[in-house]
Amino acid sequence: MNLKHIEAFRAVMVSGSMTAAAKALFTSQPNVSRLISQLERDTGLQLFQRSGVRLIPTSEGTAFFREVERAFVGLQGLANAAAQIRNLGSGRLRIAAMPSAGMTLVPHAIKRFVAQFPEVTVSLHVNTSGTVNHWTASQFCDLGVAVYVSEASDCEVEQLSSVAAVCVMPASHRLAAKRSIKPEDLEGESFISLCHGDGTRALMDEVFQRAGVERVLAIEAQYTAISCEMVRHGMGVTLAHPIVARDFAGPEIVIRPFLPATLFPTYLLFPPHRPRERLTSAFVEILRELHYELLAEVAPPRRGARASR
Repeated sequence: MNLKHIEAFRAVMVSGSMTAAAKALFTSQPNVSRLISQLERDTGLQLFQRSGVRLIPTSEGTAFFREVERAFVGLQGLANAAAQIRNLGSGRLRIAAMPSAGMTLVPHAIKRFVAQFPEVTVSLHVNTSGTVNHWTASQFCDLGVAVYVSEASDCEVEQLSSVAAVCVMPASHRLAAKRSIKPEDLEGESFISLCHGDGTRALMDEVFQRAGVERVLAIEAQYTAISCEMVRHGMGVTLAHPIVARDFAGPEIVIRPFLPATLFPTYLLFPPHRPRERLTSAFVEILRELHYELLAEVAPPRRGARASR
């Protein structure tokens, strides 16, 4: 049994006759008849009952046809995958992102991306910047989004942006009327921090240490988005990336510039020693465009120059 036998059988089932099947396959009617006979012999099935010039599918033939159709659907899926690979480089895109981007910016970009490429499967993996770097360097993921990159990283790196942090506080807070917030304004305030070991936490702590400001550090959260949700519940204030803060803007939340500027860099990571696929490039283009659209809603963007290694 080979593909020619299956194609002949399927053509007869679809068209209803060997003559029509022969025309569809650009061959002769005797050749189709011979292929059907060989298929019946090889499978041990009686696929048709002959009634003069007519062929009537048997119950075995009908059952076998269902399996053949499933196989042809699979073959069509392979053909579609080949077309995607030919046009875009792959039929799947795996993205790794640190939480601040993986819970805000990246999902927005994925929504726009799948609207343009509905046949592409996208998977998003969220973890620390160090794990994002590992997933990308090992080529488990096609693209990484991180806030810091180790000097020992093997990834190709481009800086997406460097953006000033904003202060997020309840609308009823005593500082809500101020146009901007300085470190000394938060002296003695209940401050919602990221957990120890997070690179952004260390950056924030350094800012307040230089200013000689002591905050009340009774609450920690693993993700900035969780910190903002805690602010919504009146549990304190926090510093956040403006795009993360944007998703929490509303009547219960006030967002103010934080001065002096405390910059949050965002980097794009690409697997080393591998040509960049067109699918990845298409997503990065959408991500960049959306990043600055969202940023323009909450703060003037400070774009970082691209760098690669």
